[in-house]
Amino acid sequence: MCRASVLLATTALAANLAAGEFTPVVKAMEQVFPGNTRYGVVCDYSYCQKQVADLRQALPAGATLTVFDVHHPMHLIPAAEAVLRRGVQLLAILPNDPLVQDGSAHATELVGRMNGSVPAFGTTPAALKNGCALALGPATRGELLVNPNLGNGHQQGSIGPVEIIRMNL
Repeated sequence: MCRASVLLATTALAANLAAGEFTPVVKAMEQVFPGNTRYGVVCDYSYCQKQVADLRQALPAGATLTVFDVHHPMHLIPAAEAVLRRGVQLLAILPNDPLVQDGSAHATELVGRMNGSVPAFGTTPAALKNGCALALGPATRGELLVNPNLGNGHQQGSIGPVEIIRMNL
């Protein structure tokens, strides 16, 4: 059933790449994981403010975004625990974060700590290597990339303000 949704999403979303880097992948996540409106991102917020703003603009009406601000690898475990505690339903991996970007070992660790309970997504092919459910963006040339393990362990208004949670301990 998930694969059918993903295949239908491919055609509809390929044309939306010009609308913003995150718009196509967010729309795909909406179709594959419907009803999830609590998004999260773990990143160095001071470095990634533009990417976070772009992600926020791509979110559907009524969705919320929680930013977990990390600056050091030792903050990843507390950030992952906070993602789970705060009830994040979908986790974005940013392509240009200095610590937790698509393809990095830190992104793999973060996604792995979700234990399949919070599906993650990215915009580059490297996101799938991190364990993300989907990847779609300019780096995929409009092709919706799907993790072959999708479905094996993943659970299924106006945009509110971004909540920043500092992970400096």
